[in-house]
Amino acid sequence: MTLIFTSVTYAVKAQRLLAAVHIHTTLTRSPAVTAVRGCGYGLRLADGGRFAEAAEVLSRGGVKIAGTAKD
Repeated sequence: MTLIFTSVTYAVKAQRLLAAVHIHTTLTRSPAVTAVRGCGYGLRLADGGRFAEAAEVLSRGGVKIAGTAKD
């Protein structure tokens, strides 16, 4: 599962928030990301099953997820 953000700034902030709670991610600009959001950046979750937890952490941290893409 890849979480999509509107800018690299939000993606990096999200990556830091998730790393603080031991949710590992990889920053990406894959075709799946650009198909959903032309200028977006994505974070590929190492464990897609933790999507709900990641979304909650980001919501509390003030980072909006622009979309998702299946890997």
